[in-house]
Amino acid sequence: MADTPLGAVQADLHAAAERIWEAASPACPELSVEVLPEIGSTNTELMTRGRRGETSPTFLAACRQTAGRGRQGRTWLAAPGDTLTFSLGLPMRLDEIPGGGSALSLAVGLAMAQGLETGLRAQPDQANTPAIGLKWPNDLWLNGRKLGGILIEATPAPGLSDGQRWVVIGIGLNVKQGPAPAEATALSSALSGGHVPSAGEVWSWVAPPLLTMARAFEASGFAPLQMAYSQRDVLAGQTVGLWATPGQGPADGFAPSDTGMAQGVSETGALLVHTDKGLQAWTTGEVSVRLRP
Repeated sequence: MADTPLGAVQADLHAAAERIWEAASPACPELSVEVLPEIGSTNTELMTRGRRGETSPTFLAACRQTAGRGRQGRTWLAAPGDTLTFSLGLPMRLDEIPGGGSALSLAVGLAMAQGLETGLRAQPDQANTPAIGLKWPNDLWLNGRKLGGILIEATPAPGLSDGQRWVVIGIGLNVKQGPAPAEATALSSALSGGHVPSAGEVWSWVAPPLLTMARAFEASGFAPLQMAYSQRDVLAGQTVGLWATPGQGPADGFAPSDTGMAQGVSETGALLVHTDKGLQAWTTGEVSVRLRP
C-alpha cells in the first residue's frame, strides 16, 4: 500500500477535528481539538501541559508519532495515514472511583469498540459489521488479533480542585494494515465494501463517544458498564497465563507466575481468574495476560 502524503493526512485530521469539536463542544464548551504534523508522543505532550497547569479538556492527534508508548513502556509505531494516534486529556476525580485508572481503561475500550462499530455500520456497501472485542486490560481485538491499544496516565496538576488529577487517555489504532506486525490487524480488514475510511474519519467516529464515556465513568464508575464489557470480553472462558512482574513477561522469555481460567471482570475492572489457589482478582499494572492454548 502506497504511503499517504503527510499533507493529505494533516488535512484529513484537521477536517475531523472540526467535526469532533462541533459534535462534542455543546456538552463541553471548554474543549480544544488539536492536530500536530509530528510529535514524539501525544500522551507525553499532554502530560507535560498538565504539569504546567494547562488542564482544559483537550484532544490531540498527530499525523506522525515518533516515540509513541504503550503499556509498560512498549513502543507504538505509527505510520502516517495507516495508524490513528491521539490522546484525550482532562481533569478527573480518578482516585475517588473504584478501580481508578485500571477500570477507566476498560471503559475507554468499550467506548472505542462501540464508536468503531457505529462508524463501520454507516459505511457504504458494508454488509456485516464484525464485533470489536476487548482484551483485558487495554487492547482492542478484531478477528482474534490486536487492533489497537490504550494507555492511561495521570498526574497532579496546578490549579485543579482537591481530589482531581490530570488524566491522559492515549489511543493507538491500526486503520490500514501498512507496516503493522503480523500478529496485529487493521480496521480495513473488517470492511466488505470498497471504501476504506481515513484516520480522520475513524477519529471522528470515536472521539465524541470517548469523551462522553469518560464523563459518565467519572460520575458512575465501571459497575454500570460491566455487563456491556462482558459481551466483548475475549478472555472470558479462556485459559490464560498471568505474568505478575513488570519486565518479566512472555516476550522476555519468562514463564507465567500463574495460570487459570478467566472468569470475566469485577465491578471495579479487575480480571477474575480461577487458579489452583481459587478465584483471584488481578489489576492492571501487576500482570500481563496472554491467551494460552
